[in-house]
Amino acid sequence: MKKHILEKKAFVYDLPKTDPDMTGYEFDDEKGYWVNKNSKKPSIEDPQFAAPRTKKADIETGEDKKGE
Repeated sequence: MKKHILEKKAFVYDLPKTDPDMTGYEFDDEKGYWVNKNSKKPSIEDPQFAAPRTKKADIETGEDKKGE
């Protein structure tokens, strides 16, 4: 069967398979952010903390990718 033009022309991205290591942190529902389990300080203040991925980490597929 013949492939649709979108299947032939679409660019396929390899997505990174990295899971954040949340060991030592917990989400504080009252405060609304991740905190260190021991010190109870916000995780954002810890330079070693790697936050879970968000939409901001998505691959750009806008105007600059046209023509691929």
